[in-house]
Amino acid sequence: QGLDFWNVVKEAFFSPGCYYYEQQQQNQNGNDEEGIDNNNDNNNGIAMVVDVASFSFGARVAMAAASIEPNGIRRLHLTGVGAERDNFANVILASWKDMLGCSNSIDDDDDDDDEECDPTNHANKCTARLRSFAWSVILVTYSEEFLASAGSERVSTWVDGVCRYNTEEGLRAILMQTHGNDDGRGRGGKEEEDPWSPAAMARRIRSSGAVERCRIVVGSRDKMSHPTQAMRLAKMLGSDDDDVTFEAGRCVLKVMEGCGHAVPMEAMRLWRGDVLEFLDE
Repeated sequence: QGLDFWNVVKEAFFSPGCYYYEQQQQNQNGNDEEGIDNNNDNNNGIAMVVDVASFSFGARVAMAAASIEPNGIRRLHLTGVGAERDNFANVILASWKDMLGCSNSIDDDDDDDDEECDPTNHANKCTARLRSFAWSVILVTYSEEFLASAGSERVSTWVDGVCRYNTEEGLRAILMQTHGNDDGRGRGGKEEEDPWSPAAMARRIRSSGAVERCRIVVGSRDKMSHPTQAMRLAKMLGSDDDDVTFEAGRCVLKVMEGCGHAVPMEAMRLWRGDVLEFLDE
C-alpha cells in the first residue's frame, strides 16, 4: 500500500507483531536474564534462526532480510525469482508501468480513472486502470493451460481479488522501487548496481556464509523469471553445477514442468511437498 521496499522488509521481519521479531525479542530477553551472549557462537543454538519459504516479490523480501540479518535465517526456499529479468520480462514490466501511469502524472479527475467496479463486489473503488492491470498480471503469471482450465468466470474473481486488496499507489510503488530500471541495474537509470536486486542480494548472502542451504523453484513456462535466470541466481547463491536441473551444492534449482510464474497456485500440492522435503533435509 505504498511502502518502500525497505519498509516492506522491515514490516515482514523486523517489526513488532511478526513472528521472527517476537522470537528474537524473547530470546534476547531470556539471554539477558541468564547472562548469555547473543554474539557467542557457543550458545548451543539458543540464538533464534528461521527457515523461510517465499514466492515472487516475497522471495525478494526474504533475500533482503537474509542479506541484512544473515545470522537469523538458516535456509531459504525461493520460488519465482531470478538473477535479473530477460528482455521479454522487461517488455511486460514496461506495459505494467504504462498501465498504472508510472511515467505520467496521475490526474485524479480523469473520468476513465474514476470508473468503478460493481460496488456490491468491492469494498473499495477499483478503477478501470487497476482492473486492466489485474487482468494483465494474471495472464502473464499463470500458464495458458491453467487459465484455460479455470475459465473466464473464475479468473474474473481473481481479478476482483487483486482490485480489492491493492491500490494503484501501492502497486506503482512496488514497480518503481523494486523494478526501477529495466536493465536490472540501478534505479532511476543509474549505472551502479541496485543493492536490492536479486543478484546483489545473492552475492551478499553467499559471502556471509550464514545461510546453510537454498532452494530455488521456477515454472518451466515462467515469463517473469525465466528458468535460465533462476539457474543464474542459484549459481550465485552457491552451486557450481552448470545443468539447469542440478541437485548438488548449497543451492538447488527445481523446475516445475508446465507451470507459469505462480507455481504455488498452479501446482499447490507439489510445491507444498517440495517445501516440506526441503525443510526435512
